[in-house]
Amino acid sequence: MGQQLREILFQIELIKRKRVQEFLLGIGLTPGQGQARILVFVDAHPAVTQKEIADACMLDVTTMSRTLDKLQKQGLIIRERDPDCRRSCRISLTEEGREKAEAVRIGFAEIEQMICSGFREEEIRQLAGQLLRIKENLLSEEESEQENEWKNE
Repeated sequence: MGQQLREILFQIELIKRKRVQEFLLGIGLTPGQGQARILVFVDAHPAVTQKEIADACMLDVTTMSRTLDKLQKQGLIIRERDPDCRRSCRISLTEEGREKAEAVRIGFAEIEQMICSGFREEEIRQLAGQLLRIKENLLSEEESEQENEWKNE
């Protein structure tokens, strides 16, 4: 049964990723670089630092820097020196960036609606709870592995 579940989850992820990639390419964003997450986060939290974005979007600082460069070249973000820290910049969206963030929210809501189509509200809650348990199981296992690695060092 575990193998069947693993295969189903894998197939769902592949199909969802394909839908998201098609959507992102359609609105001029590059899939896999966190551009959509960054735009939505910065829209909700204007004038944030690169580190705050990296932490919230779970991206490493190197990836963040390259991605922010691309977003700036596209005219979607602006960087302004942080008056409190000369080495740091504050990131905000341009008007075009805000429009793109809204397009991302709408597109992702449509994909979520596609995912939930045909399910009753109660079924969605149950499924979400079960998937959350799987996530917690995986995180617990990952944390256990990290602890074992630290003990062996």
